[in-house]
Amino acid sequence: MGDNGEQALREAIRKWRGLRGEAGKVDGVEVSPKCVFGMMTRDMADDLAGEIEDIKAELAWMRRVIIAAIVTAAVGTLLRLAGFVW
Repeated sequence: MGDNGEQALREAIRKWRGLRGEAGKVDGVEVSPKCVFGMMTRDMADDLAGEIEDIKAELAWMRRVIIAAIVTAAVGTLLRLAGFVW
């Protein structure tokens, strides 16, 4: 395990020790991690969820740009067919 992995493991152990005493319940169901691996998995899943949201936002932006380009090209073509020249 490299330095980065070791640091992540140490941080997860610290967080897990801090959460052991706290009751993590959602709708009466215990959701706090029971081990360090669970803590690291949760952190990785949360990080990935944030990255997925970023990717979704970028895809939405690209979709808007592509639609705007298509609409602009269509309007330009219609104007040219109608005889307007600029």
